[in-house]
Order: sequence, then C-alpha cells, then structure tokens
Amino acid sequence: MVAPYVVATAALVAPGYLLGRRWPTATGVPALVFLVVGSVASAFAPGAALMAVGRVVVGLGAGTVIGVALALSSQLGRWVSQARLVLGLALGAALLLGPVVSGMVAQTLSWRSVFLVGVPVAAVALTGTIASGIAMLVVRASRPSPQAAPATTPLLPGETPIGGPAR
Repeated sequence: MVAPYVVATAALVAPGYLLGRRWPTATGVPALVFLVVGSVASAFAPGAALMAVGRVVVGLGAGTVIGVALALSSQLGRWVSQARLVLGLALGAALLLGPVVSGMVAQTLSWRSVFLVGVPVAAVALTGTIASGIAMLVVRASRPSPQAAPATTPLLPGETPIGGPAR
C-alpha cells in the first residue's frame, strides 16, 4: 500500500508547485479534501483494491499540498531558506516518526485508526485554508481603486476641454 501512495505523491508535487504559485487556495483546498476523503476510504476499505484507490487519492492530495507549500515558501523573500529548512525538517520528521507512531497506534487501537489519525489535522488545515482564502478575497475587494489620471493629450487648436472652456 506504500507504492501507490508514493507514486501519486511524486506525480503531483510539480503541478502542485506550479498551480500553487498562482492559486494557492484554489489548489490547496481540493488537495486537502483529497487527503481527508482518501484517508477515510482507506480506513474503511473492505478490500485491498479499494484501499489502494484510497492510498492513491491520499497521495494525490499529499503531493499537491507539498507543491503548494513549496510554492508559498518561495514567496517569502529573504526567508526562503529558513522556510525550506522547516519544510524539510517537517518532512524528514514525518518520514522517521510516521512508521513508529503508526505502529504504536495500530497496536493500541486498530490498523484502521492509523489512516484516521491525519483526518483531524487535515480538517483543521482545510478550515484554515478556506478562512485565509476568504480573508484574502475580502481584503482584495475592499481596496479603493486609484483615481483616474487626467488626460495628457494636448488639445488641438480650436478644441475646448471636456467640461467647457477654461476660465
């Protein structure tokens, strides 16, 4: 069940980066929905085929989220290297601690609960992404428009300016 996840994740990092540079919220929200839906499908899958489909869906969401995170970190100006360091450390910690924590959860609860551990985290991330997208739309819509510049074309002899002759 690891191979479908890894292949799907690797396939969507680059598209997630490219789309996330221009439309981070519009790209991140469906990716987080894929994470939640795929995790729930994997947890309650009655057989291996549906579980593989669930893992592919989770991988598509994860690859896109990684791409969007990289795209957003590239917009931080002089803080890019620090942001990329934090992302790398988080991914490394997830790769190292994920199998240990999931093994402990599987032994304590059940193997199905391993797939549900990330659902609350993804739901909180989804809520935050939607809220920040709404806030950005409100801020963008509430900006006053700049005043129109006066006409700079010279008048031809015999023309009167708009609004009548100058006094």
